[in-house]
Amino acid sequence: MLLSKRNPRPSPNAAAPAWYQTYFIAVVEHDRQRALPQIELAQKAIHDRVSQLQKDPACSPRELQDLDNASVYLGILLQHIGSETGNLLWD
Repeated sequence: MLLSKRNPRPSPNAAAPAWYQTYFIAVVEHDRQRALPQIELAQKAIHDRVSQLQKDPACSPRELQDLDNASVYLGILLQHIGSETGNLLWD
């Protein structure tokens, strides 16, 4: 009997907005060397989406709040990476 291996890395919902997929990848990144660039990509994706929302309506009434929450959490991750320990929150 063949058993399938579980994917050790979670993945975002395929229907999620592009900014959220980028954000999700940054949040679950466990490699410190890749975390900072992933966080920066996520921050740019969030910024770009906020700029886009100034021209087009949001897909969801909660999207602006979700963008704000994601931005705040990425800021917390950056502060923690820059702390004396330099560890990620999940280390």
